[in-house]
Amino acid sequence: MSENDPKFLAIRTSNRLRKLSPGALARLRRMPEDGAVPEFWRLGLPESCKWVVIARILAILTDRGEPELRGSLHDESKHFGELLCDGGQATWTANDRPLLSELRLAQLLAARDTVRHVLMIRAVQALRAKHSSSLSVNVADIALAVLKPEKNEVIAKPYYQRLDRDIFDKREPQSDD
Repeated sequence: MSENDPKFLAIRTSNRLRKLSPGALARLRRMPEDGAVPEFWRLGLPESCKWVVIARILAILTDRGEPELRGSLHDESKHFGELLCDGGQATWTANDRPLLSELRLAQLLAARDTVRHVLMIRAVQALRAKHSSSLSVNVADIALAVLKPEKNEVIAKPYYQRLDRDIFDKREPQSDD
C-alpha cells in the first residue's frame, strides 16, 4: 500500500484524528469545503475538496473527548453501507427500521459532487447521533464512496446484504443432511 493509496490515506487519517485535541477535532467537524482550517493541512492529505469531505466525515465519526480515551475508528470488517442500514447496532433485525431508509440511500447513490457530499455528511451525522460510545467503520469504504461515486456497490452491496440478512436466514430451507 503506497502513501498515495486512498485506503492508506484514510486509515492514516483516522489514526491521526484520534490524537487531536477536542478543539482541533471540533474545527474539522465544522470545516468548510475549502478546508480552511490548519488541522486539515496537518493531516497531510491531497489538496482536493473530496479529501476535505473525507476528513470532515472521519472527524464526525471520531470519538469525542480526550485523545487517550478514544477508540480506533477503523475496522475493516464493519462496512459503511452496513452501518447505514443497522446504525451499528449489533441487535438490529429486519423488523427494525434502517438508519438510512432505502429512499434516502437511493438519493445518496444517485447524487454527485456537492450534493453527494452533503448527503454523506448528513448520513454520518445521523449515524454518530445514535452512538454516544465508540463507533468503528471501514474508513476505506468512506474514502472510496467520496472519491469514486460511480462505485455505488461500495455502499449498496453491504447495505442490502445487512437489510436482507435476517429475512433470508429465516426463509432458507434447512438441509436434512
